[in-house]
Amino acid sequence: MDLNITLETMGAAWASALADGKRPVSWNIHTELHGTYCGILAPSFAHRAGSDIVNLVLWTWGGQPPRKVEVIDPTGRLPKNRKSWE
Repeated sequence: MDLNITLETMGAAWASALADGKRPVSWNIHTELHGTYCGILAPSFAHRAGSDIVNLVLWTWGGQPPRKVEVIDPTGRLPKNRKSWE
């Protein structure tokens, strides 16, 4: 399915746009898709991220189907609390 979302739009410098008082162009992805989709898979644009690094970006989720999100971490490698992210 072609949704006409470009890597250029996904990778637009959102922090710079906000700092300049502008709405980031990447936010148009949410505007166009949020009524139909709960989120998207997007490549990581983090510095030095390899092309195999993908982010799950959710804008609608919850504890009940069909928007239920459940973390599966069989190796116990994910953070256990917010402190891990600081």
